[in-house]
Amino acid sequence: MIDDFIKQVGNTLGETAAQLSKLPTQEIQAQVQQLAKSTLDKMDLVSREDFEIQAAMLAKYRERVLELEERMKKLEEQVQDK
Repeated sequence: MIDDFIKQVGNTLGETAAQLSKLPTQEIQAQVQQLAKSTLDKMDLVSREDFEIQAAMLAKYRERVLELEERMKKLEEQVQDK
């Protein structure tokens, strides 16, 4: 994904190099930032905060699954002992 982003930025900048040379530096920076933002938006990325929330939820659910597996094992042993 990052490689695609870099290629797209390079291609777009190459195509518009002549136009950019006529613009003030601030305008060039604004256009590059807009290009980067639109490209990253298309990549369907998640924020660090969302990622960490999901990672915490996953860890919680993994722990719960392990607890339930242990509980099932004990119940199965009880049924077999009868």
